[in-house]
Amino acid sequence: MKLAILFAVLLCVAYPPLSPGRPDDSAQVSVLPLEAAAVWNPSPQTLSAIREKCGRGDPSALNKCFFSEMQSAGASGEAQAFTKSFAGHGLAYVRDFRKAGLVDVAYIAYAFRANELDGVLLVNGDPSIIDVDSGEFASQGNFLKDPTYATLAKKHPHISIWPADRYHTTKPTVSHLESGGQSFVVDYVLRDGCHACAQIGAVGLAFTFDEHGRFKGVQARPAVPSP
Repeated sequence: MKLAILFAVLLCVAYPPLSPGRPDDSAQVSVLPLEAAAVWNPSPQTLSAIREKCGRGDPSALNKCFFSEMQSAGASGEAQAFTKSFAGHGLAYVRDFRKAGLVDVAYIAYAFRANELDGVLLVNGDPSIIDVDSGEFASQGNFLKDPTYATLAKKHPHISIWPADRYHTTKPTVSHLESGGQSFVVDYVLRDGCHACAQIGAVGLAFTFDEHGRFKGVQARPAVPSP
């Protein structure tokens, strides 16, 4: 299986299924605490113009071009700081922010992907950023512990894991635990191979944090086969 996330450096790069990442493909990024001030919402026209200008230039200068255009388009210092700190994982910006407690949710948009443009980060805990779509979490190993998923995987040898809804800000669902911690339930789609292949089910992972915002790990939720 391929990388958890193939970070785009050119226009029209396809998005692979989620799977274990390589050593330098970390799910955790250290940045300053994120708040609503980091949100940037360029108009579709502005973003299209930036893509056109930066995408047709020297690929090695893509990041520098995007940072410059982002600043010119009025992005806040906090928004620029996030994009620069996250650039090693893909050119993305915070399009929305949800205060959820000790640990919050940042909704990001990847500027140069061909599909799966939206992402979800759990932020301001310890570690400061967790990408829920990293193969460190959305891996066959975690889901195979669930008997229903194991049955699906046996029936469909090419089973693949993909992000579910990463756009709407009501997702992921968050529960506040009696211990003072939090649990975020993140949904994923199961397909019979490629991005356009038939959906064969859905699964979830619960990301749990303790009362100090320290990440404690993930637990697979039971898979639900498609009808």
